[in-house]
Amino acid sequence: MTIDQSIPLSKDRLFNWLKTLSNQLSKGTLIIDINDENLSILHANPYFFKLTSFENEQIINQNISILNGKRTSKKSIEALNLHLKSGSPKKLTILHYNKEGSAFWNSITLHPIRNNENIIQYILLTCEDTTEETLNKMIYKLEHEVYQAIDHESNLQSILNLISEKIELFYIRDVYCTIHLYNENYDIKSIGSYTLPVHVINKLAFFEIKSNSNFNKSAIYLKDFTDTPLYNDISENYELGTIQGSWTKLILTPQNEISGILTLFNQDSTELKQIDINYLNRLTLLIQLAIKYAEQKIQLRHLAFYDVETNLPNLHYFKTQFSKWLNTGDSGFAAIIHPAEFNKIVDLYGRSAGADLLSQMANRLSEYLAVDDVLISRFSNSIVLGVKGESDSFTSYYQQIELLTLIPYLIDDKETYITIKIGYTNFDQSLTVDQIIHQSDIALSKARNRSGNSFEAYEENSTKQLIEEMEIFNQLAYALHHEEFLVYLQPKINFTTLEVEGFEALSRWNSSRLGFISPIKYIPIAEQTGKIKDIDLLNFKHILSWLQNRLNKGKKILPVSLNISPDHFYDPLFLENIRNIFNQFNIPPQYIKLEVTESIELVDLSRAKEILNQLNALGIGCSIDDFGVGFSSLSYLPQLPFSEIKIDRSFVSSMNEPGMYAIVQTIILLAKNIKMRAIAEGIETKEQLVMLQQLGCPAGQGYYFYKPMSINDAEQLLDIEKTADEK
Repeated sequence: MTIDQSIPLSKDRLFNWLKTLSNQLSKGTLIIDINDENLSILHANPYFFKLTSFENEQIINQNISILNGKRTSKKSIEALNLHLKSGSPKKLTILHYNKEGSAFWNSITLHPIRNNENIIQYILLTCEDTTEETLNKMIYKLEHEVYQAIDHESNLQSILNLISEKIELFYIRDVYCTIHLYNENYDIKSIGSYTLPVHVINKLAFFEIKSNSNFNKSAIYLKDFTDTPLYNDISENYELGTIQGSWTKLILTPQNEISGILTLFNQDSTELKQIDINYLNRLTLLIQLAIKYAEQKIQLRHLAFYDVETNLPNLHYFKTQFSKWLNTGDSGFAAIIHPAEFNKIVDLYGRSAGADLLSQMANRLSEYLAVDDVLISRFSNSIVLGVKGESDSFTSYYQQIELLTLIPYLIDDKETYITIKIGYTNFDQSLTVDQIIHQSDIALSKARNRSGNSFEAYEENSTKQLIEEMEIFNQLAYALHHEEFLVYLQPKINFTTLEVEGFEALSRWNSSRLGFISPIKYIPIAEQTGKIKDIDLLNFKHILSWLQNRLNKGKKILPVSLNISPDHFYDPLFLENIRNIFNQFNIPPQYIKLEVTESIELVDLSRAKEILNQLNALGIGCSIDDFGVGFSSLSYLPQLPFSEIKIDRSFVSSMNEPGMYAIVQTIILLAKNIKMRAIAEGIETKEQLVMLQQLGCPAGQGYYFYKPMSINDAEQLLDIEKTADEK
């Protein structure tokens, strides 16, 4: 429809044109006179009446506030009125109510309509029911908040309370929410709620789960309370809105077993609509996932931070907590306390007796020290102790520590006395946790050479290590310029075929001046000096050159993975440098994979996601190296486009211990659940291989198969395999 611009556009003519346009639109529309102080509705189209159930005479000359209800936000009302009066274009989403009182999310767009003089005469409003879309957005937001709570170590109870709170605050209906979780015997183990106190919930005989109950697990169970005096009494005595009825939906495990129920108590109409059904289904699925990840997080955390034999905090826990002390500038001392008779007790009574001794020692130590700022953990066949305090404060605590030897220990029902050897060092933030433990261990070696109870402090008796580090630092630049860094390749083995399926590239340095230098020594220095990125890029170039050479000769190639330092990963030029080097060669991207440690997400999750997505756009896949060591967020894994999880060698090497076996099993299952591939590192025995195969781990690497080899040796290995394939 067009308007003849040569004819002056009167207000009435403009209005008639707007009505014609409005009636042809497939959205609910309203026409409002901006010059009307009350902003009355002059016209509504048929779609609007269908949307709201109102009739023409009920709408005309009314304000749009006729759609407001008790849950309509005052801020939303004020914002809408402000833009109506000013005639400014705007899009808002407001909780409105239809004629029957049912709430819906109304997406309103304001279109100012002007005359020939460019003066606004009317506001054309288009309205659209976006309830399902808005509720879905709220579900996504709630899901994010739930995973954040899990990451911050919130317990399951607080997570259930959080979900209940968000449902009550943001659902389109006035409801009270409760979540009941059950154990395997269908006894209640946790109740989540927001408004309703637990003692009120216990009065509501709303739904009962029993072991012999036969439920339709996909159904929603409705109950009407309007004629029940009990619920009116509860509403009056506890100042709650009148409860009209309830909807109950079963919460199921991934194995389709009942783990709990979600119940919404309605304060208004209990009519169940399709949008309510969809919402309840999404909520129960979210709760199921929250339970799964929260329990998995708790299990992993306990397995990671506690020793299975003694149930004491382990060395990983000690390092994690001690790092927090160092990061906040605390000082004090750390000590390793070793019972000299430990090995004899193990020889006489077994390993469990040694663990029992350490457990009893730790309990006594907690009692004797009686201070808040103390860390006590198991450290192999000893106890590692950390205490905040003044410098050189160990001697003031030694008398309490020596009390460990005065009273006998009950080992295998026999009284056993011990003597202790202690090595300690003072600490401040100038040291790392590993340095502190190392210094204590050196001091302990000296203490072991003395008889009876004894202790030794760590002393700086040599600058040899500092000289060595300076020499390495001075040679790094020369080594990069002359490309002294080499790439060694360690084959990855497919556990089904036991054939080589790829390689991990490892950096090696054979200095022309210093000789062969262990990566353990030069990589930390390269990271501290910022030269690690140059080493990474040089290794990347070597790998691509090798692959290109084999391709040009028509030889077999396999995928190669390269470790990338976290510091390099976040370098502003990282992606640009990777692209530039990659584009110099004609290597199919599926033959390149970059490995990053799981700690990268702790720095900047959104930036990590952006970088990984851009790498994937190049066709370069990424894997998480040393997974399980950092024990960071679990919820970040589905958000980041990784294709592999590499299980750290420290777990694989100790798989014969129940706790470590459980960790490896959990990581493999986790990888399967989020469609990633688990790769085991550090396989050294056939027993470890068999255990990993039984757990369903698809591939791995380690000295049991191959040690890291030179490129020449890798050439021969590939050529032999190709010849075997051809035969």
